[in-house]
Amino acid sequence: MNSVGLDGHTKPKSWISFLNEAIQSIPAASQSLKREIAGLIRKNDLLTACEVIRREIGRDGFVALVKKEFQTPGYQPAPIHDLLWKLDLRITMTPNFDNIYDTVVATNGSGTVSIKKYFDDDVADALRRKERVLIKSHGSVIDPDKLIFTRVDYAKARSEHSQFYALLDALLRTHTFLFVGCGLEDPDIRLMLEDYCFRHPFALQHYFVIPSRRFSAPIKCVFEDSLRVKLLEYKYTPDHANLTAEICKLVSAVESVRIEMGANMSW
Repeated sequence: MNSVGLDGHTKPKSWISFLNEAIQSIPAASQSLKREIAGLIRKNDLLTACEVIRREIGRDGFVALVKKEFQTPGYQPAPIHDLLWKLDLRITMTPNFDNIYDTVVATNGSGTVSIKKYFDDDVADALRRKERVLIKSHGSVIDPDKLIFTRVDYAKARSEHSQFYALLDALLRTHTFLFVGCGLEDPDIRLMLEDYCFRHPFALQHYFVIPSRRFSAPIKCVFEDSLRVKLLEYKYTPDHANLTAEICKLVSAVESVRIEMGANMSW
């Protein structure tokens, strides 16, 4: 949501904002259904709301809506995207299906980074090779019929692409994850972390970046204990500018350690 379109002012909507606008695409005669969908959104049942909207406006209408919102504006990378690139992570995964970070990878990586989607047959092969990989865990807007966006999409993906989720489970057990710009409500993330936590209760924690004031201390403890994560807070502002500032500090720290490792040959 830090990105801006080619017109210089359009920004991507949040999931909730997108769904609230999508409701208006439903025929006017369905006022009671519109109110019911709005109620689902207020209850944060976004997956069901999205599923109902897609069924009501049809496949073509929904694809047109998704492309209008997430592809047509031509969103440009924001400073935070360049900072994430500078962390020089070999494996990056994004649930976002826009092309914003893809643009950063293509520009800075000069074609050396493999971009894989959850339904590709060679994801495991890409992970085993000594190259950087960007995994789009919910698909891409350029393949709108394969997006994971609704309740049925999630269930279908877990059934038809179980091998992909097995790979994610393996990565959770062998790598340290830093979650940035994700929600703890994402069903895929919650299921993976809950499974990891209770199958490996003494394993190392992963790290999840969240804005301050989002949860009280007791609720944060529940999340940390039930998901096996350490919640890292940045000071909340409406534009989340402090997240960019904190990632900038992390980049500097990583570069310092990298220089030290090189000097000591301790890699």
